[in-house]
Amino acid sequence: MVRKKTRSKALWIGFGSFIGMIILILGIIGGNKYMTYQKEKQKQLAKDHALYKHGFRLLEEQLATYIKEHYEGVRKIEFSPIFEDGGDGYSMHTLDIVLAIHDNYGNRAVMKRKINESFGLSEGLSLDFDGVGKEVIELKKYDSNEVIDVSGYEHLPENAKLSSYHFFDELMGILVQTDQLKGIQKSNNGSPDAEVVYNLDIKRGDYTKWR
Repeated sequence: MVRKKTRSKALWIGFGSFIGMIILILGIIGGNKYMTYQKEKQKQLAKDHALYKHGFRLLEEQLATYIKEHYEGVRKIEFSPIFEDGGDGYSMHTLDIVLAIHDNYGNRAVMKRKINESFGLSEGLSLDFDGVGKEVIELKKYDSNEVIDVSGYEHLPENAKLSSYHFFDELMGILVQTDQLKGIQKSNNGSPDAEVVYNLDIKRGDYTKWR
């Protein structure tokens, strides 16, 4: 009887060790899969952010160039961070910027109205990857409704410049009419010496809170 009990106990110990080894192996496999998933996720996030920064750099340059070439009396153009919002399964993924205009009288006004217009995926910019993972960046020309592929450019190409932009002109007109800005008017003289502060920081949050 003693031998049978000892043998049974040994079998249970051996079986328990076997189960423990299986659990350890599964844990290692699961851990490796999780680490691989996290690395791939971080890699994709870095790729997405590089696309965002590339696209918004060109959009900001398009807007700044339009102001400098078509508006007189602008001292400084200042861009907000790139605000990323939504994409959580409950709301649409958005990427937006707004900008502030400084005049020569010390006034600074953020270019948005009560309904909080912005620039980005909803206005003027398209971002994507093609079938082989290459960046696809398109800017809209509102003066002609053309869509210009600027994927291969680090700086705004000549054919993506704007000669007119009604939506922008309307916003600028409101800032001037409400005395938020002074001495600024549409003119071919432009403001060639205006300072431009580009901003490619990416922030999670609501762009309407930027001041």
